Amino acid sequence: MLTIGLFPNIKKESVSSVLGWMVQYFKDRGVRVLLTENAAQKMGYPDLACSKEMMLKEITMGITLGGDGTLLNTAREIAAAGIPICGINMGQLGFLTEVELPDLSPALDKLICGEYEIEERVMLDAMILRKDTTIHVSTALNDVVISKSGVSRMIKLKLYVDDELTANYAADGLILATATGSTGYSLSAGGPIINPKLEVFVLTPICPHTLHAKSLVVSEKEEIKVRMVSNQDDAVLTIDGQAVYHLLPDDIVLVKSAPFRAQFIKCNGRSYYETLRSKLWRGEVDTNF
Repeated sequence: MLTIGLFPNIKKESVSSVLGWMVQYFKDRGVRVLLTENAAQKMGYPDLACSKEMMLKEITMGITLGGDGTLLNTAREIAAAGIPICGINMGQLGFLTEVELPDLSPALDKLICGEYEIEERVMLDAMILRKDTTIHVSTALNDVVISKSGVSRMIKLKLYVDDELTANYAADGLILATATGSTGYSLSAGGPIINPKLEVFVLTPICPHTLHAKSLVVSEKEEIKVRMVSNQDDAVLTIDGQAVYHLLPDDIVLVKSAPFRAQFIKCNGRSYYETLRSKLWRGEVDTNF
C-alpha cells in the first residue's frame, strides 16, 4: 500500500488549508497518509500521528509543504533511509521544491501512479574534531558554513584537501557546498552555479581579506579538512543554514561525501536550466539575441 509521509511547515499560516486538502485527496484515492507526532498534534490530525522512527519504516515517499528550508530539514531526516522526497512550494523562491500550488492536483496524481523519476543528490557528512575526539556529526544537503558569530574580526582558517594543505584563509568564513547548494549561500558569496548532476563540492570564502582567494571546486571523493587557527572563540559551524554549533580554536571541521544520497522526485518535466531561468534568473531568454 502506498504510504506517504507529509512534512508541513507548521509555522506557515497557509499550510493548514493545503494540508487538509491533500489529506482528503489521498484518502479518497486509498493512499495512506502519516504525519509526525508534532505536526499531527499542531495541525489537528491525531489519527495520522506517527513517531519519526516508525515514519522511516512505514512511508514510501515524503512530501514537504513549505519552502526550501522545509525540504532541506526533511531530507536530512529521511535520506539515510532511502526514502524519496518531493517538495511542494509554499515559500517565495522554492528553488529546490518540485511542485507549485497551481500544479498540485496533477502532480499528486503522478506521484500516486508512479509517473516520476528519481534524481540523486550528493550529501555531506560534517564532523567537529576537538583534541582528536569527534564531538559532533551532522549531515547536510546544501552546505556547511564556518563563520564568525555576531560582530567580530575576521577568522583564520587552514584548508586541507586529502590531508594536503591547499590554502590559508583570512576571511569572514568559508562555505563548503554541494552542487545542489551551489545556488544558495555560495552563489551569494561569489561562487559558481554547478549542475547537481556533477559529483563535486565547491569551497567559497566569505569576504576574504585578499584579492586572489577564489572558489575552489573539488571532487566529491576528496576529503576536506578545515582547521581553526584563530585565537578567538566566537566562530560557528552552520548546517544547511539551520543547525548551529560553536567552534573553538584548534577545532577541525572534517567534511566528506555522505554514504547515502538524497533522492529527489522529479515529475514536472522541467530541466535544471529551465528552473534556473524561471526561478533564479527571473527572466526570459531571448532566442533572437
